[in-house]
Amino acid sequence: MPTNFLITMLEIQFIGAMAALGTDLGKKYYGKYRAYFVGSVALVALLVTLLIFLSNWSGVFSAPLLLQPITSVLSSLYSLDRLGLLVILTILVVGIAVDVYCMLSFSPKINSGPFFALLMLLVTSSIGVISSGDFLTLFLFWTGISVAAFGLVSFERRNVSLEAALKYFFLAGAGSLVYLYGVALLYSVQGGIQFSSLSSLMQQNSSTGLFALVMVLAGLGTEVAIFPFHTWLPDAYGSAPALTGALHGRVVNETLVFAMLKIVQPLVPSTVPSSVVHGIQLALIGFAVGTMFVGNFGAMGQNNLRRMLAFSSIAQIGYILAAIATLTPLGFIAAAFQIWNHGLVKSNFFMLSGIGRDRYEETDLDKMKGIGRKNKFLGVLYTASSLAMVGSPPFGMFWGELLIVESLLAVGSVLRGLFFFVAIIIVLNIFLSIAYYFRIINNVVLSPSNETASTASPTPTSTNGYPKSIAVPVFLLALSVLTGVVPAIFLGIIS
Repeated sequence: MPTNFLITMLEIQFIGAMAALGTDLGKKYYGKYRAYFVGSVALVALLVTLLIFLSNWSGVFSAPLLLQPITSVLSSLYSLDRLGLLVILTILVVGIAVDVYCMLSFSPKINSGPFFALLMLLVTSSIGVISSGDFLTLFLFWTGISVAAFGLVSFERRNVSLEAALKYFFLAGAGSLVYLYGVALLYSVQGGIQFSSLSSLMQQNSSTGLFALVMVLAGLGTEVAIFPFHTWLPDAYGSAPALTGALHGRVVNETLVFAMLKIVQPLVPSTVPSSVVHGIQLALIGFAVGTMFVGNFGAMGQNNLRRMLAFSSIAQIGYILAAIATLTPLGFIAAAFQIWNHGLVKSNFFMLSGIGRDRYEETDLDKMKGIGRKNKFLGVLYTASSLAMVGSPPFGMFWGELLIVESLLAVGSVLRGLFFFVAIIIVLNIFLSIAYYFRIINNVVLSPSNETASTASPTPTSTNGYPKSIAVPVFLLALSVLTGVVPAIFLGIIS
């Protein structure tokens, strides 16, 4: 197995981003095919990256990869294991889906070059975060994610999206400073910045090491949108284009929550004192429970579909954090599997919200009444997506949420009672989510058409009356069904 395939993937992604910008310089010659020309360049880079990734799959599958491109104390360290394989696959699948969706739905007036370039940079940086093996490499790629995400959130340059982008910019900047402070503390005490050095410090029962870990996790938590650092996310989702929600929520948040998993992963198994492990678990449980309740109760109070989906994503981050809090291999497997399942379904949902209804106001649920009765196929997709999000069979999230609960019940430490209680809380929160997802079904599919509501409907660009771009959310939903019907295919990757 070529040990530098990760570097090759990153290089191809970056070259693809620059090529997309360069291709857009000829926009006056492309006419209505502008998005096709520019998007095809990005799509080729994404597909080549996926091909390289899959061709080196067996090597990482058989043994974790540890890579340092050059022999130097300043060289970046990359590490990748089975859990990272599934998350990178999630990012590439979502990235390709968004690319194709944009090619089929963008008008010639949209600045395709900058958008596809930002898409490529976001995917590149996310792969870098997932495969990072030290705190500095993680931070550098995290910065790349922040820059790309800031551009995507503010892409439409409307007042509401610019306000959301600024809120995101300041909170992400504050989180970066907190993270760097924690890394500086770690380096000052341990003299290293690799993830494994944190485990060595924890073995000494160091209060400084524990404080450094809390700073690192809190810094990442601002961009992951865990409670109480979640306030920017609903604004960013609600005011940005639907495709930004599909990208940002599924790529940024879940990439960085996986980074939190990678940071605590070296603690299991280890000789870290149980008191330190329990302290970390209690902190993560506190974040998880607060995040899931804020997410679900916040979603119940929303009338805007994209803001509702944003709060729902916050709740899902809470579930994933609860699995990570177990600090067990089963908990880590459950977290990675849920990242895959949530990435598919939520990206599909954001794409559906953007079909024919691209303005912020047009995702108001009261204005969407009856569109699923007028457009039967769209109604089926909204119903299926809502059922998938609450973990209904045969969709993959059923197994993801079940595995999270199982990982909590399997904890055998003195905190087993607390984890049992957290499992009950997650089940309760899943029932809470049914309330607002049924509201989507009721308004969009079951309610009679509201004559005063917006009559926007999908613009037919194909002979069957549906936009060509609708094939992309259908594909993602079908992939979720495949995961639900044959979960062993995907669980076999990480277990």
